[in-house]
Amino acid sequence: MGVCGIHGYGKKLSVYDIHGYKKKVSVYDIHGYRKKVNVCGIHGYRKGGEHLQYSQIEEHMESILCAAMQKCGNIHDAEDLTQEVVLAALTCPREVANVKQWMLGVLNHKYYDLLRKKYRLPIISIDLVTEEAEPAYEECETDRPSEEQVRREVAYLAEKYREVIVRHYLYGEKVEEIAAALCIPKGTVLSRLAYGREQMKKGFDSMESYGKQSYRPERLEITCNGRPGLKDEPFSLVSDDLMKQNILIVAYEKPLTAVEIAKALGIPAAYIESALKKLVSSELMRTIGNRYATDFRIRTPEALERCLDVQIALTEEIYPDLLPLIHEYLESIRSLAFVGELSDGKRKKLEYYFILHLFSETLYRVGKRIFPADEVFPQRPDGGSWIAFGNRYPADFDFADARFARYSWAGERRIRWENIYNARRLELHIYDTQPELNSYSNGPVPMDDGELAKLLYLTQNGISAQTTGFNVLLLENIPHLIECGVLSGDEKHPDVALPIMRSEEYALLEQIRIKYTHKMADLFEPHLREYLPKLKLEIPKHLEGRVAEFRKYIWDSIPMVFMKKAVEEKDFDTENATPPMVFVVDERDG
Repeated sequence: MGVCGIHGYGKKLSVYDIHGYKKKVSVYDIHGYRKKVNVCGIHGYRKGGEHLQYSQIEEHMESILCAAMQKCGNIHDAEDLTQEVVLAALTCPREVANVKQWMLGVLNHKYYDLLRKKYRLPIISIDLVTEEAEPAYEECETDRPSEEQVRREVAYLAEKYREVIVRHYLYGEKVEEIAAALCIPKGTVLSRLAYGREQMKKGFDSMESYGKQSYRPERLEITCNGRPGLKDEPFSLVSDDLMKQNILIVAYEKPLTAVEIAKALGIPAAYIESALKKLVSSELMRTIGNRYATDFRIRTPEALERCLDVQIALTEEIYPDLLPLIHEYLESIRSLAFVGELSDGKRKKLEYYFILHLFSETLYRVGKRIFPADEVFPQRPDGGSWIAFGNRYPADFDFADARFARYSWAGERRIRWENIYNARRLELHIYDTQPELNSYSNGPVPMDDGELAKLLYLTQNGISAQTTGFNVLLLENIPHLIECGVLSGDEKHPDVALPIMRSEEYALLEQIRIKYTHKMADLFEPHLREYLPKLKLEIPKHLEGRVAEFRKYIWDSIPMVFMKKAVEEKDFDTENATPPMVFVVDERDG
């Protein structure tokens, strides 16, 4: 005698224990008697004829019940769910090519209907798009993704795939409704749903695809040549944004899709898409097809260390011929009458500034001689005209322990004000050097170069800040600026400790610098050509033709290598010579 369930269907049960091993389960009735299991019709009779044959259904019952157990987690709900599937199969009015596939699809439908009734909530499944195809199900799959994993993988999808997945599975919109809302063909919706599901399935066990940035983010410092933007771009674009910094780092070696970047960082694509758009619009990145690429050169600590040894060797070789030229250069500067009138400290700052200025311009000229192609400074959306460069470091990088950091310095910065206070023009020329690198700007109140130039003028002329609209909070920086050598005196009676001159006087110094730039370039060129192969920085393919050839070499530590050797050899005295700044002031006529 065949015993049927509450809906009239006999059941043959195979379930898995907690460790995944298959267990044979005998079904007992309420009196404890073992029951023989058959598949019966809707009224308890074996079914045959115009619909699915009972033999077709019975063949897959074990797989269906196993899948139901995996979904429900208990035998009672699994039995009920299986019975619902069998009922649908027995009443199916059409021929089915793949019975198992079809039954598993019905199982999914019934299961999510059950959950909706139970929780009154929309349910996400990535296993089924009814309008597209019959779903596949890995028999008795033991690694079904959790809700958290599903949410994670949805978040990592690119926007166009994420949108249709959310609309269809979370909000229950039909394919036709999504197509109409997004103004795209139905086929496009279906293909995006299919691709989105496939990517999600691939991602369920793809933690190994996450990059180092997902658990150990790095820092990226950006600098530039040229004229910065109105809001100090490109420095300000990523200075306080660790996510954007790491986006630029991971997309440097090769162009990546938004999803690839998201997974490398361990951040959902939904959160980085806005950042990518901003990085592209600010021209730190560009798009190549559907991929994003960092659009400027980035250097690593390893490359800087490697090239430092080469620069030290080059400088040691050239030093005996270079030193006399530098002494001759300084004597020409000292011969100018207004330089002779400067105090010892101001003259030393002036000389240090113009030594660095000479090195900077010489190395640029030599690079242009060896690689003569013009470097284009594009007009940027921010109003600037700049070329960005970057250095990447681990988040816990200690500059104090880095050998190359002791030779770091910053190229010249210039800030200009016109028709301000009683001046026709103010210009502050700055080189930052070790060990005081940027220290003057790190006082108790943040202050940029423009505000510093104003403060210097007010201090020089004894003008009260309260009467000019100057931010009086910045006056709290005066003791710090005295300590850094920018000012002298005391807090109540400060004075400017930098060399001050008119534009015409600065022009005379520039004439001398230009003359010695040619001489120094002639001396440097053959030595630099010899050492070039050891100074080359590997550039990613997508940057070829976008980075000037001479920018592919690391030789910018040479000026500080020379200065440190000159100090060690007592050929130059840097006491009271920092910071190397020059303040140019043109007063209004009359």
